[in-house]
Amino acid sequence: MSIEKEIKDYLHANLKELDTKSRDINLVLYLYGFGKDLWPTLEDAAIEFNVGDSGGRRSERPRQILNSKFKKIAKLNDFRLLKEFSQYLHSSPIHSFEDLNQYVEANNLFEGAKNLVSLLRLLNDLGEATEYKAYTIGLNELIRSGYNERSEVIIGVAPKIKALQKSLQKAKTIPGLIGIAKLQYLMEEIDLDDLETQILLSVIKSDSDSWFYSYDGEDYYLFESRDNTLINNLEKIKNITHLEDIDTLVKILDNSLRRRTAPKKRNYPPEKVIKRYLLSSKHTEIKGSTVHINVEPVELTNIERDISDYLINSNVNDYPTISSYLLSLDYEKPLVDKTVFHSPLLFVDKSKGRYHYAYNLVGKSADATEVLTKYEDFRQRLIKASSGGTDGSSNVATRKEHHILSLWLFEGKEKEVCAICQNEFSVKSLVTAHKKRRKDCAENERTDPYIVMPLCVFGCDYLYENRLVYIDSGIVSSKDDSEKFYVSELDYIKNISGNKLEARWLKGDKLYFPKPNNRVN
Repeated sequence: MSIEKEIKDYLHANLKELDTKSRDINLVLYLYGFGKDLWPTLEDAAIEFNVGDSGGRRSERPRQILNSKFKKIAKLNDFRLLKEFSQYLHSSPIHSFEDLNQYVEANNLFEGAKNLVSLLRLLNDLGEATEYKAYTIGLNELIRSGYNERSEVIIGVAPKIKALQKSLQKAKTIPGLIGIAKLQYLMEEIDLDDLETQILLSVIKSDSDSWFYSYDGEDYYLFESRDNTLINNLEKIKNITHLEDIDTLVKILDNSLRRRTAPKKRNYPPEKVIKRYLLSSKHTEIKGSTVHINVEPVELTNIERDISDYLINSNVNDYPTISSYLLSLDYEKPLVDKTVFHSPLLFVDKSKGRYHYAYNLVGKSADATEVLTKYEDFRQRLIKASSGGTDGSSNVATRKEHHILSLWLFEGKEKEVCAICQNEFSVKSLVTAHKKRRKDCAENERTDPYIVMPLCVFGCDYLYENRLVYIDSGIVSSKDDSEKFYVSELDYIKNISGNKLEARWLKGDKLYFPKPNNRVN
């Protein structure tokens, strides 16, 4: 039994035996999204079922049919499954897409494609759950034109959504002054329960500007907008050069962040986190050990312009000479010291000891002859294809990066091995599988070629997608409770358990391989 069948049976039992009965039943089902359109209009129904005055306002006739055949006579108690869903909805003031999806699947509420909006519309038209509304993953109220079969719908009451919106704004401001923030800093400033926090993390990661990285037991994040001191420093560097050696650039950026004391006793990100950002940012291109900076330059301050011009036209690199020159231009000594010691335009070479630091203008360590690797070429293609976000905005959902990820795995090949069972197949029998569920990936992870691996359609893709098997330290492992639910699948699982993935499929962040029953943060 499904909700569609419940409604169909109800209509068959309650509508009069007229020539239009079958049409009216199908029209009602169609209007609630149990057809080819997920959220059709009354006008769509008029055209689909050829009702109403074709020369006038055609939407009025479908409205009359819907009201007289369903809305004015049906009660929630007439539909057991819909009533149970209503009770589940009321069990919490907010529900995530994953939460609702699991309930819908566990209770077999749909015969075909799942349509959460249809359930909410049904309840609302029956006078139930009117305080609940559907929202996008970006916390905007869902509208018809923005809804498709892959939309991650959040359903909640207005106060909870407003609290999440406020927390999202807080999340966007925290990295601003420190460049890359620990997720912990956000958690300390918001007052959300566990479910709301998980929804907020999903919202953040869905943002086309989001960047996430886990290092040394901490989660770091930022939004790749210009309202960020780290990115602003890259924009200043772009005024002088568009390329620099990555290790040199890391030290320059780390040093420039420390120009001011971090606010609220927080810490600036470690150098390794800054380096990971440079390697995976949408604002950079990596050629060998050289970073090509792809941002628009911003204006330098007067003292920054003066110091850069001076170093461009001289061989000076010592502090006394540089500071004397700037002081001669009537700059105050505190400003001179801050500019020299912590400038995003200078690399402070400390190799010869404290009293022999050398101050070199950014760009001198770069090697312009280095070329893109295959990995970086595909990363750049993914970034370009994903401009504005990896999710397409058409009525039919698209994943703009998927085609390029498939080329990364299969371009020029007729055969390839399945990463898990390690049997060789035609590429037609393999899929481009995300190691970590795509919806749990931040934008920089979605545009990382290492996020995917090839899996065969003869079992491995299904088993991995449903987390019946997982990867632990490079080894294929199985869930302990699989025997409770599966029979013949167990032989297949036993056969592949213990397989060690090839090194090429293990590249990328080790957290790309989540453990079962552990939600990826």
